[in-house]
Amino acid sequence: MPQIRVKTLAWAVGVVSSLAAFTAFGVAPLTAPDLPEGRLSIEAATLSAEVIGSESQLTQQERIRRGETLASLMSRLGADDPEFAAFVRVDLFARQLLELRAGRSVSAVLNADRTIERLSYRVGAEDPVGLGRRLVIARQSGKLVAFDEPVPAERSIETRTAVVERSLVEALDAAEIPDNVLSRMADVFGREVNLRDVRRGDRLRVVYETLHEAGSLEPPIVGRILAVQFRSGQRKLEAVWYQQANGSGDYYSFDGRSLSQPFLTSPLEFTRISSGFTESRQHPIFGDWRAHKGVDFQAPLGTKIRSTADGIVDFVGQQRGYGNVVIIKHNARQTTLYAHLNEFAEGLQQGKPVRQGDFIGTVGTTGWSTGPHLHFEFLVDNEHVDPMTAVKTVPVRGLAGEDLKRFNTTAGEYRSRFGLLDTQLAARFE
Repeated sequence: MPQIRVKTLAWAVGVVSSLAAFTAFGVAPLTAPDLPEGRLSIEAATLSAEVIGSESQLTQQERIRRGETLASLMSRLGADDPEFAAFVRVDLFARQLLELRAGRSVSAVLNADRTIERLSYRVGAEDPVGLGRRLVIARQSGKLVAFDEPVPAERSIETRTAVVERSLVEALDAAEIPDNVLSRMADVFGREVNLRDVRRGDRLRVVYETLHEAGSLEPPIVGRILAVQFRSGQRKLEAVWYQQANGSGDYYSFDGRSLSQPFLTSPLEFTRISSGFTESRQHPIFGDWRAHKGVDFQAPLGTKIRSTADGIVDFVGQQRGYGNVVIIKHNARQTTLYAHLNEFAEGLQQGKPVRQGDFIGTVGTTGWSTGPHLHFEFLVDNEHVDPMTAVKTVPVRGLAGEDLKRFNTTAGEYRSRFGLLDTQLAARFE
């Protein structure tokens, strides 16, 4: 550390000398008198380490690598703090730091002696309206303490348009639209939209929020879709997010019809169905024929699972062949079951209320399973029904009065924005 400060001081002296020389050049006459012969004088100078200051601190950030451990992370941060490492291992709250997830970032303030003054790490689930919470481990009055706090989010609004030439994926990449905008659209339109069946000339226009933590190495996440229009052939789907005067928000068509759904069409954002609901299926492990009272969604290990509707957690734990299971009771008649989970969401417990879209766990292969997938069941009055046909839209509700006036103003602004997108797109191809 002292060597670094010495080099910095030497550099600063050089800069000052250079500026002084430049100033002298600027005011010197064109014809300068002869100068006396120069003499070199060398004097010893001592730079004390006290110039550094014992309270100097350094802020470091690192992104978690696959297979990262606490020891390797501290090494890359430049920390040497056995007391901190011991605290993380024994404090129940601080132990969350041991569950390091690849891609997440850690920010740490290091003291001059390489001990950690403060470290923060984002934990909890992100959602369309927030970045979750972060774990903070800090020294307060000489003692290490652990606590959590909300992650402040900076919001920005993105407006994009994509035109399908060969595939929707290529169109999204060309327009710099994140893939999970599609899952947000599926939540808005439900079964009305089939984004796998697109054709040349189909057009997507979308306005959405992005959320970002200031100073973080982590990329922004897609927040809420504010307005979207999807044209496929003669079909047009439109939606606008509108918040009423009473604070409640919902998606509406451009003519003011509610698009809300009691249940999401899928508990996963990206997946494919590997086994449907049937009264007779050959069991993949035991080989006999038996009913399959749910739907299997094949997805990579660790894929996030979300609650398909508001409800109360009725069960969290293990059930024989189902492995790790979450059961959510949505009302007096309807219940959903999520099986073979790898892990449960932090803090998920019986009796806890959940909202539609809340993170409840990750895809796994626990119990009687031949590979990573989610087994999903839908029960009505304790009787199994096909989840793919059980999802129904709520009765259409309209806006009225002042809300309708305000909505029409909001919808008109987005229509104008989409029109500007068309103008820009046409100019690009001229």
